[in-house]
Amino acid sequence: MSVDLRKLQTLADELIKDESQIPNFPIPDDCDTTGCDYLEIKDVKGKGKGFFASRDIKAGTTVLGSKPISMVMQWEEDEEDEVEEEENDDDIMDDEEDEDLQDGNILKGSRRNGMLVCRLAKAIKDDPCIWFNQLSNLYPREITDTLWACECASTGMDIEHSVNELLHLKEFDKDTVKEIHHRLPLIVRYNCLSIETAPELFIHPNQDAGGHKMLSGTGLYYYPSYFNHSHRPNIARYSIGDVMFFVTNQDVKHGDELCISYIENEHLCESSEVRSRLLDMDFEEPSEEEETEAKDSPDKNYPIVDIDMQDEIMSLHPIERLDEIERLLKELLSENVTIDDDGEELHWFRCDEYQLRILLALTYDSLGQFTNALEEWKWCMAFVEENLPVNDESSIPIYVQGALCAQAAGQWSYVKEFSTKALKIHDLIFGGGVGFFRQRYRKEVELKLRPISGKVLTGSAALNVLWK
Repeated sequence: MSVDLRKLQTLADELIKDESQIPNFPIPDDCDTTGCDYLEIKDVKGKGKGFFASRDIKAGTTVLGSKPISMVMQWEEDEEDEVEEEENDDDIMDDEEDEDLQDGNILKGSRRNGMLVCRLAKAIKDDPCIWFNQLSNLYPREITDTLWACECASTGMDIEHSVNELLHLKEFDKDTVKEIHHRLPLIVRYNCLSIETAPELFIHPNQDAGGHKMLSGTGLYYYPSYFNHSHRPNIARYSIGDVMFFVTNQDVKHGDELCISYIENEHLCESSEVRSRLLDMDFEEPSEEEETEAKDSPDKNYPIVDIDMQDEIMSLHPIERLDEIERLLKELLSENVTIDDDGEELHWFRCDEYQLRILLALTYDSLGQFTNALEEWKWCMAFVEENLPVNDESSIPIYVQGALCAQAAGQWSYVKEFSTKALKIHDLIFGGGVGFFRQRYRKEVELKLRPISGKVLTGSAALNVLWK
């Protein structure tokens, strides 16, 4: 069963027209907010507790919808950073302090997570039941030897003050406040989730073009915290504003555990060692025989072709960009060691090639070389089909752009194939049929990615022909 999301999407589209807005959207009436219709919580060896299917569940079923107990928007952290720089640079820990935090069982955390801890402490003060009935049930469920410290000293002081405020309430004695002070930051570290509205769309970073980046943040959700991680997740998650939905991406049998991915889905194809480093948790990813042929694990924790590098490449003139992408691909695919400008050895991730191929397809498209672009879009489709979770939502814009490119190239058999796949996956994950697809992608297809001509369809014309 899918949930009607049209009204929520409209709210999100309206909210991005104003700067610095915090979403507070209603959960649709037809959405299960506790998971009791499909899920049950059981003990999991080595993981604590987890969600299991209480009956057979068909692919495309929304098993849970949830709002956060507290959240922090990305733009709020950015504003705090600006204030911090203006007031006092000394609050940010220096390198020596960073090294100290790595010793023993002390974990360093981001300012945004620290801000979230403060908001949760305030929520607990306003309603002590939030601690006793919800947060205290989450991992870690007892005091451990591990401590958490915020990388921003002033935010760390705010945490100290916010938690100590609980001493003024009759519901909390000194021992309970001590427990909260120790456990709450770790509860945030292990259970918080990123909140992003339609991040898979190419327009996502561009608010003026209709992207929803201003609605991004981090939040702590109660029931969703029981979803464990798997590198082969059977649950997809997505947000509209602050409301998060969890939907089966495949048929699930009664008794199977339901899991999400804690890392970006495009990173799930990396080796178990790399996935474990990206997870940055207290467990390691399982190793599988088919991974033995993978490239040596990179020493660095993140892919080379990150968002900053992508922006830098896309800022080049298309001809220069083409040369740069082809140079990077040649280095990536060669067996020779790649050295950066600082003399450091670079280690490529498998998803680096995927990102470069997307940039190459966009570049060919911008030059009107549609046949070449189509071959790159087809390569990207093969990558997502082989390496991403089944029916992954990030594959939808790849098929959409592939269909638009095929139309520009006059390859109508591919147009039908790719547009049909895009709609099928979209309907499975988001529901709403072609109507909701058109609502979510109407701005995406308006992007000026190809030279304008009478043969190239964009905007409503593309929607009306490719997705009637």
